[in-house]
Amino acid sequence: MCHPEVPEGTTPPNVRTEELAISVDGGAMPTFVAFPERARAPAVLVINDVFGRSPFYEHTSRRLAQAGFVAATPEFFFREGPLPEPTRDAAMARAKRLDFSRLVDDMSAAIDWLRTRPETNSAVGTIGFCMGGTIVLLLAARRRDIAASVCYYGFPADMRTPARPIDLAAKMKGPILGLWGDQDSGVGMENVKELDAELTASGVEHEFHIYPGLGHGFLKASLDDEGTPGYRQACESWTRTIAFYDAVL
Repeated sequence: MCHPEVPEGTTPPNVRTEELAISVDGGAMPTFVAFPERARAPAVLVINDVFGRSPFYEHTSRRLAQAGFVAATPEFFFREGPLPEPTRDAAMARAKRLDFSRLVDDMSAAIDWLRTRPETNSAVGTIGFCMGGTIVLLLAARRRDIAASVCYYGFPADMRTPARPIDLAAKMKGPILGLWGDQDSGVGMENVKELDAELTASGVEHEFHIYPGLGHGFLKASLDDEGTPGYRQACESWTRTIAFYDAVL
């Protein structure tokens, strides 16, 4: 599982939010946007996982707004419709109907949209989780104007796009922050190491952190209590992410 829900009883950060829509090819993409107190703030595009725009991503957007960033998380499954049930099987079946090339186009359009919002300044970063982390890597290879990219457990060897992120490493623009757990067999640490080597060889500014003993989707532990396995590492990864944005956005 990735991030379908937020633990019951979690208090959301108290920030202003709006339900908006981004015009993309073939329709209007529903988008949850959270705003910080400061005006003309840097923006972060939050790219969700195979479950789509779950409460976790709305909460994550609120956390980013609390830290001082305009944060937007679109529902990129709007063409495919909602899940019939919140299960991994249902999510994977819907994902098979998703056009990945069009998804990258949609997220690129979302970056352009964020840049034109009156609440934002010229700096836009990205953050993606699982499948969204893969899209972050693909966007880093496609665009030169992304100020900061954060990839949480994306798939460097994903075959669902015309080229794997690893194959596009030389085209990527940094800085890129990558975060994985070393028990993530689905991603494969050998793939992360290969991407790291390719980025290094190409002179792309990046920083990868591998957390021992953690698997896929570990950031969700940061919303649990302190006794939850992986809680400390998950919180550290989030602190690192905010510090990264503060330094470059």
